Amino acid sequence: MVKTMRQLLVALITAAFVMTAVSGLVLAFPATILPLAGLSLLSWRSLHEWSALALTAAVVMHLVLNRRHIAELFMNRSLEQPAIAAALPQQRALAAEPEAEPQETPAVERHPRLSRRRLLIVAGGALAALIAGLAVDRGRPRGSASQAGNSLADFPVLNIESGPPDVGASDWQLVVDGLVATPLRLDRAAWLALPHAQETRDFHCVEGWSVDKLGWSGVRVSELLEQAGPQAQGHFVTFHAYGGSYTDSLTLAEAQAPETLLADSLDGRPLPAAHGGPLRLVIPSQLGYKNVKWVVRLEVTASRAAGYWERTGGYPAEAPVG
Repeated sequence: MVKTMRQLLVALITAAFVMTAVSGLVLAFPATILPLAGLSLLSWRSLHEWSALALTAAVVMHLVLNRRHIAELFMNRSLEQPAIAAALPQQRALAAEPEAEPQETPAVERHPRLSRRRLLIVAGGALAALIAGLAVDRGRPRGSASQAGNSLADFPVLNIESGPPDVGASDWQLVVDGLVATPLRLDRAAWLALPHAQETRDFHCVEGWSVDKLGWSGVRVSELLEQAGPQAQGHFVTFHAYGGSYTDSLTLAEAQAPETLLADSLDGRPLPAAHGGPLRLVIPSQLGYKNVKWVVRLEVTASRAAGYWERTGGYPAEAPVG
C-alpha cells in the first residue's frame, strides 16, 4: 500500500512539475507563446497556481512518506565518516608492518545506505519543493503589493513597455478624434484650462492584489467627449498609449461615467511617470489592465477594438471589479 502511494506521488510530482514549468514559461513570455497556446492568460495563470499548489502538497506528502530514508541519509553522513576516520590509522600501521602476525582489521559499523534510486527521488523531491515554492508567487508584481496597501509604496509598477516615455508633461499632447464632430488636440496649456475633478478610489489588479484609497485628480473623460461631440454611430472609445503598443477600450457609457478620469495627479502630486504620468486612464469600476497608462489619444469608434491583453492574453473586454 505504501509502495503504491509512493509511486502515485512520484507520478503526481512529475506531472505537476511539468505543468508548473510549462505554465510558468507561458507567463514569462506571454506575447510570444500565448498565440500558439490556445488558452487565455487568465487560464494559464490559474493552471499555474493550481499546479504549483498540487506540486507543493505532493512534495510534502512525499517527504513525510520518505522521512525514514531521509533520516538514514543524514545518519550515514554523521556516523560512517567518523568511524572510517578512526579505522584509518590502524590500517596504515598494519600496512607498515608486513611481517607481523595478521590481525583482524577493526570492523567499521555499517548503517543502511540509501539506494541511488531513493537518493534521486529524495533529491528530486527537494528540487520540486523549491520550484513549487517559487511558483506559488509566479507572476506577482514587482514591489510585492500587500492585499490592502494604502500608499504609493504599495502600488506595483507593471507595464509591457521597457519604461515610461521620454516626453515630459510640458510637451504632452492629447488627441480626441474618430467618430466625433469636433476633433481635439490639447497641449499642456489647454489641458490645464479644463475643469479638474478629484476622487479617492481603490485600485484592483487582475492578479489579485489591491491598493486602497488612492487619491486621483484629473479631467473627466465625459468633459473631453462633450467638447468633441461623439457622432451617433460612435459607441466605444479606444484609449491609445504613447508608442502605440498598449490600447484598451470602453463603452461610450463607461467612458462618460462620472468616475472615469484622465488623471494627471496622484495623492496630491504630479502623477509619476512609472504609474502612467503625465496622463493615465482611471476607471475604478474596471480591473487594472483597463486603466491605460500614458494616454495620448482617445478614438471614438463604431465597434469595439480589442485591447492589448484581449488580443495577446485572451482577457475579457469587460473586467468589472468584484
